Amino acid sequence: MADLRCLIALVLAGVPAGLRQLALADALVLPRAEAAFDRGTKARSHPAEAKRDFQEAATCYQALVNDGYRNAELYRNLGNASLLAGDLPRAILVYRRGLRLAPNDRALHSNLAVARERVSYPEPGRFARPAADTRPPWLPSVPPIWRLGAAMAAYSLAWMALMRWRMLRQRRLLGAACLLGIVCLLLGASLAVDGWKAREELRHPLIVIADDGVLLRRGNGFQYPPRSEIPLNRGVEARLLFTRGDWLQIELASGEIGWVWAAYTLSGDLGAKPGPH
Repeated sequence: MADLRCLIALVLAGVPAGLRQLALADALVLPRAEAAFDRGTKARSHPAEAKRDFQEAATCYQALVNDGYRNAELYRNLGNASLLAGDLPRAILVYRRGLRLAPNDRALHSNLAVARERVSYPEPGRFARPAADTRPPWLPSVPPIWRLGAAMAAYSLAWMALMRWRMLRQRRLLGAACLLGIVCLLLGASLAVDGWKAREELRHPLIVIADDGVLLRRGNGFQYPPRSEIPLNRGVEARLLFTRGDWLQIELASGEIGWVWAAYTLSGDLGAKPGPH
């Protein structure tokens, strides 16, 4: 009971109450989801009852996703309901989807961290653990359209400064042109890296292990020996490399590659179209 109360408090910290933008688009499902979620938060002293309410909320939010709605707040609510309902793999998958749409969403980052803390990772070492985030917490992710605009502005100003330098032969103008050119190149490189990452995510989508005790095997069948005797548990994240029948070849963030039965995993289309606002 205390664990459920603590988890509810952590998940709800700083999270907006609902998805009012979708109310007109789906006047039945959204209010039902929000009502079930509210009942769950109020029933924290009765864990079984609260879990049923959160499961109902997650089902309703998932119905909105299935209907084609995609935005960070919907994913955040679906992830919260899934986590509080005990569906840890789905919560991690959904939070990751939301962060692809809104990389600077602090609530999504915080709740993903809460979910990852509940995964039983092998000890010690980095095996099966997610990659460490090297971006400083104070450094926001600038939207690509802003960086593209800044790159175009820097490119134009660089040429203007270069032309003025040829007319006036002032060294400061040449220096400004060089500096603006470097800025343009750096912004262009960041856009190219983002494009490469997006293509890689489409080629190798996110996979989350949905059961405990899953062994990473050397081939696509139970007859193949395990690549490692250390099992993977619910919530472990990986990338899909190849599909053969009902078996998936995956790569863990720590670099290990092996095969798992598809029924032991949870995946989904990370390509998202914007929802109504």
